[in-house]
Amino acid sequence: MNKKLVVDILRRKTHHFLTISLVIMIVSFSMINFMSSYMFNQYEMINRDYLTNNNVKVIHVNGKAEGSSTGSIVPTDGEGINELLKAENLKEEAKAYPVYILPTIFDEKMEIGYSVMGISQELAFLIGDGCTLKDESICIKGPAQDRMEFNIPIIEEKDGGYSSENVKTMSMSAEAGATNENSILIHSIPGNNQAYMNEKQSLRMLESMFENSSNSFDYIKETQLDKVIVYVKDIKDVDTVGTLLKEKGYFTSYTFNSFENFSVNISSMQMILIILGVIFVLTSIVTAVLLLINFIRIQKKEMAILKLNGYRNEDVISIYTRLIVSTLQKVFIISLFIFVVCFFIDFIPISWSRFLLIIGMDLLILILTLIIVYFMGIRKIGRLDMMELLKKGKEFE
Repeated sequence: MNKKLVVDILRRKTHHFLTISLVIMIVSFSMINFMSSYMFNQYEMINRDYLTNNNVKVIHVNGKAEGSSTGSIVPTDGEGINELLKAENLKEEAKAYPVYILPTIFDEKMEIGYSVMGISQELAFLIGDGCTLKDESICIKGPAQDRMEFNIPIIEEKDGGYSSENVKTMSMSAEAGATNENSILIHSIPGNNQAYMNEKQSLRMLESMFENSSNSFDYIKETQLDKVIVYVKDIKDVDTVGTLLKEKGYFTSYTFNSFENFSVNISSMQMILIILGVIFVLTSIVTAVLLLINFIRIQKKEMAILKLNGYRNEDVISIYTRLIVSTLQKVFIISLFIFVVCFFIDFIPISWSRFLLIIGMDLLILILTLIIVYFMGIRKIGRLDMMELLKKGKEFE
């Protein structure tokens, strides 16, 4: 029994129905490919620009309300904010850190000045790649050096201001990777030699700089404190933390400050994209399954004829399985060709990995479709006896 010949005969005999089904499935798969590409782009954009972007998770606290007047932020406000977060069960979601700005230090030749900021070592990842803020180190733009000499000014207080006539040499390892634009600096200064060190080391340097000052070190810390920043781990908690700080009288500045529930809406948009993607996949599977099962149902007479000519149930099932596999292969090849052409002419701006993922998804959909059609259509109908296959046809009457 030549099953291949029978499949070819059936394909020609059912040419019109299969052609229509083929076109519908190709259009369906092309649509899901384009929509998947679009949703992948949107999903990656939301992740890149919002969900995984540390810049939108940092809240700057620059001052506070004191009755009817305004006051400057002080080092103890960082501890106060952390206590507030703990009281509101937000201790694990956010944490406050003081940020100090130190007087300018210079290289060994007194030619290059560095604007130094002192921040917690826990926030090293906000500065740039290569910065660890470990002890006895400073993070600069580059290049990295094992040891680098710096001239630290000794500050003197004169006529109500600060001046410096003497310097002290300090040796530190220099890490490369500091940037002028990051989530710690709201306003960057082009060409500025920005440098960073951890909080403890910056305070030790301040003590050295103001060793001749008559003021207490607590006062020095307060004058050199630039702000307190609150880092929020998850974007969906930014609005909650920001609103809490504003209610407690703190002056805040952050990306979503002017948008109501923006972080929650971003998370919702991401979930909507995932749900839409699942709906598109399920719709494609259902469309293909209904078309092919309907095709199998109208083939009952042909199945009966095959059995009348000596073909067993397993033979009939095998023949129609080959026919459906052949049809799905055409759907995959043609829709893949369309997708590849659009990809290489940059009509679909997605990464190579996402491109392969969509192709793999197409293949998975076709395999699932074949499995469903086999068990719910081919195998079920192919096992019916001749009388059952013909009972609704004119031949039976």
